[in-house]
Amino acid sequence: MREVVDKNLHNLMHESGFNISKNLKDLRREKNVTQKEVAQHLNIDVTTLSHYETGIRMPDIDTLISLAKYYETDIDRIISSDN
Repeated sequence: MREVVDKNLHNLMHESGFNISKNLKDLRREKNVTQKEVAQHLNIDVTTLSHYETGIRMPDIDTLISLAKYYETDIDRIISSDN
């Protein structure tokens, strides 16, 4: 059931113009860090981060806040379609 919900959320976010996965990947590359480094810092599994970057899963609000702090940006930069 969770997979269906996650897929539906992913489709909704994509159709709405959000591109969280691309923005997260871009931010990580700009910071020149690996997925493993980010995952360790956030205390999440590297597979989870990979799923965020490929759009398989969407981060919850607490994780979005942690990601924004880690990348020294705001949540809008992560969820915006205008990047």
